Amino acid sequence: MISRFIIALLPFLLTVLPARGQDKSPILERRISISIRAERLDVALKRIAEQGKFSFSYSPSVVEIGKIVTYDFVNKSIREILDGLFNGAVTYKVRNRHVILTKAEPQAKSGEEKTISGYVVDENTGARLKDVSIYEPHTLTSAVTDSYGYFEIKVTRPAASEIRLAVKKQNYADTIISVPVNNRRLLSIPIKFDKKKIVTVADSVSQKVIRFWKTKILHPPRPNIVNIEDTLYRKFQFSVVPFIGTNHQLSPHVINDFSLNLLGGYARGVRRLEVGGLFNIDRGPVKYGQVAGVFNMAGGEFTGGQVAGALNANYGPARGVQIAGLSNLNWNSVTAVAVAGAVNVSRVSSMGFFLAGAGNITLGSQTGTYVGGAFNFSTKDAGPFQFSSALNFCAGSFEGMQLAGALNFTARSFKGSQLAGVMNFTGGTLTGSQLAGVLNYATTVRGNQTALVNFCDSISGVPVGLFSFVMKGYHKLEFSADEIFYTNVAFRTGVRKFHNILLAGAKPHTFGNDSTFWTFGYGFGSARRLTRWLSVNFDVTSQQIMNRRELDRLRLLNKVYLGLDLHITKHVSFAFGVNLNGYLSAEELGSDLFNDYLPRVIYEDQLSYNRNLKMWVGGKAGLRFF
Repeated sequence: MISRFIIALLPFLLTVLPARGQDKSPILERRISISIRAERLDVALKRIAEQGKFSFSYSPSVVEIGKIVTYDFVNKSIREILDGLFNGAVTYKVRNRHVILTKAEPQAKSGEEKTISGYVVDENTGARLKDVSIYEPHTLTSAVTDSYGYFEIKVTRPAASEIRLAVKKQNYADTIISVPVNNRRLLSIPIKFDKKKIVTVADSVSQKVIRFWKTKILHPPRPNIVNIEDTLYRKFQFSVVPFIGTNHQLSPHVINDFSLNLLGGYARGVRRLEVGGLFNIDRGPVKYGQVAGVFNMAGGEFTGGQVAGALNANYGPARGVQIAGLSNLNWNSVTAVAVAGAVNVSRVSSMGFFLAGAGNITLGSQTGTYVGGAFNFSTKDAGPFQFSSALNFCAGSFEGMQLAGALNFTARSFKGSQLAGVMNFTGGTLTGSQLAGVLNYATTVRGNQTALVNFCDSISGVPVGLFSFVMKGYHKLEFSADEIFYTNVAFRTGVRKFHNILLAGAKPHTFGNDSTFWTFGYGFGSARRLTRWLSVNFDVTSQQIMNRRELDRLRLLNKVYLGLDLHITKHVSFAFGVNLNGYLSAEELGSDLFNDYLPRVIYEDQLSYNRNLKMWVGGKAGLRFF
């Protein structure tokens, strides 16, 4: 029974076993050793074909069959043997088990394409290297060695006598070779292993982020992607998903002019336009357009327009227009018009017009117009425009205008205008103006401040507000007496040109009576120097006169003061002058307020049934300190 089974199986074994011993490598890469001694060329070709398990096909007009040849080939590929026999005078193509020999084309002229081919080998071991990139630096025409170390590259023949080729592989030293334009022979290019180029793992957080982006997103760990650089170019490609399309497994190495991705695509780059149903991912540069339903990613320089339903992300510098439903993320610098539903982010610098529903973030300098729904944020210099409903933040210097609903913040110098609903802050020198609803602060002001409260170290212009404090400005504590109130105190703060006056007064002799008169008020003034020791003052103040705690009764004493300030010492001066008083109240001058002094009224007008204005001239004298 067993013997019958073996006999039945024997024909199958006789068929299969020899097949296992056959050389499965491509015909041109099959290696043989052969010695040819004064033989006709056609005989030599027949022997080579028999040993290599294939056949030749050629025309006698192409091959000089009667030529006598003598060669010794030891462990050489069929390709190398044919190159040695014909010295580049013929070309060869493989069809099934046949090698077709044809006459080589005439030498290419300047400006025409020339084909250069050969092998790349390890300089130390002689092993042929696969996945080596070869390219011509001027035109970037490129090729990649196959698994046998072989390459073919077509380059434009220059007018010069040499063609320069760059040879690169991961962990090997970069190599540049010069090939004579009249060369037809196979090249053998040795490259040297370089320990210094061995990829090491970085420790910093920034380098880890960069490594994750490159190795997981732009360059996932596939052998070809790790080793091959700019290699192939196509006018058009179509893919369903990455690696399933017209560029097959080589899609990461192809730069396409036009790219159409049904769901998503993955390529080396785009030179014209790329459209994806869901996403587009490119390892290298992209121009001039990317459109995707969900997201676009470019690993190199981006130039043109990007439109995505959710996200546009670029690793290299970006220039053009970006529109995203959620965010535009740029790891490098960006010069663009960028519109995002949520945020625009740039890690290095940004320039152009940026509009975002939430805000614009630049971990570097901002140049251009930035409109954020809530905020604009820059870690370096910025300008000329930042507009937001809440916050504008610049960690460097700013030139231009900041407009915020709440806060403008510039850490260093500012040139231009800051306008905020609540507060403006400049940590350095402000050259221009600040306008805020509540508070302005700057170290040095070469301009003006306007807010309820203004603070600065020094100012060349005018701070306008309810209260302004200039560290190196104008400060006076004044004790004085006038014809109505014999005890007054006032604090003047700001600058000489314009300062605030906070004041209070009293009639001390009324404190024990039923009617206790005291006053509080506010005003502003100006002090102009006539000489080093003499100044002239002009003040406008308004005081509410109180009788005990009567806040609901109108007794408003308004004064226009003109006087002199005589400096006795550096920090003490004597002030005196005249007041034009305007008293707005319903009471008569004969009331308790005027029982010890009755002014001489020079003008009176009944403004309404309970509003009477009386005017008189009075005086004031006092001492000022500081």
